[in-house]
Amino acid sequence: MVKEAWTDKGIFEACGIVNVLIPAALLESYYPGKLYSPVSAWASNGLFIENGRKLRLSISSVSHGPESFFLASSGRELGWEGNGLTGRIIRFRGLCRLQFKRLMYSWGNAGGLLLALLSGSREYTEKSVSDAFRASGLSHILALSGMHLGLFGSIARFFGRKASGRTLGNALQLGAVCFFVYFAGMSPSLFRAFLAALILYIASLLRMNRPDSLALLSTCFIIHLIFFPEHSGESAFMLSYASLGGIIIFGRMFRKVYPVFIPRKLRLSIADSSAAQLATAPVSLRFFGSLAPQGIIAAVFVSPVVFLFLYAGLFACIICLFLPFLSGPISAIMNMLYFVIKNLVIFFSFE
Repeated sequence: MVKEAWTDKGIFEACGIVNVLIPAALLESYYPGKLYSPVSAWASNGLFIENGRKLRLSISSVSHGPESFFLASSGRELGWEGNGLTGRIIRFRGLCRLQFKRLMYSWGNAGGLLLALLSGSREYTEKSVSDAFRASGLSHILALSGMHLGLFGSIARFFGRKASGRTLGNALQLGAVCFFVYFAGMSPSLFRAFLAALILYIASLLRMNRPDSLALLSTCFIIHLIFFPEHSGESAFMLSYASLGGIIIFGRMFRKVYPVFIPRKLRLSIADSSAAQLATAPVSLRFFGSLAPQGIIAAVFVSPVVFLFLYAGLFACIICLFLPFLSGPISAIMNMLYFVIKNLVIFFSFE
């Protein structure tokens, strides 16, 4: 968000959202293992860029075909948005995200995948693995979605209900969901999942019946477009709503198609994968130029291992927070799980 702009002739007020490309030399000095990380960020011209960070950038306008954007050549930090407690909270979030990236980097390739799953940052994810996820029809797993949000909230609800019953459990679940969204950032699929969790919590609080799935998704869709209309053109937005809509609308049909001798849980999983693949096919063709029907079967094998990886990663992060000397052994365990996920995804990518 631009708050002020200036040229050689003076300063003038400006307001709006622009796309600015930041050179790696300005950004990567804060992050371990990147090209410019050996240079001390505090002593160089590196920029710490996070949500809520105020920056003054020297930019130039660049045109590339029908699109125009800005390229930053230098800049300096001006502190954080907000005053008092608000500013300290925003700063604390930014520093926590930075430290989390450093911990994930210390875990190697497993940390790179866990970082992508929990915060949406893919700078440490192996390119070959990212490409394999897409080629195998599993790119939605790398997107922040209801799976990750539900996992985080369910853990909080479990402990809350053990401590003081349903009301506290639901409140802790919503609190955990809000924290996760604030920490990870407002991606389209994550905001959709957040809206659904919020509506379900309000319904539970008011002792209302659980909303119909399609009505709930439609409500989230309308609210989403009101708050973030710019998300409507993004692939993550389309894939998120299309996949869930497909499962709700076509899932029951596919459950009748597959033979009954297939075990029930496996049949339901394959049916939901088929419905999601059918609904997201136009989006995949539009943005990726290809379809990966093997994703129907791949999801059955890969998703459970990714769930295990996420659970293990969340508890591992908590353990390392209090017992940092265990980071080494935990890293070895996480990389064993990563090895299984990587080879499964590569197998189903047919590369």
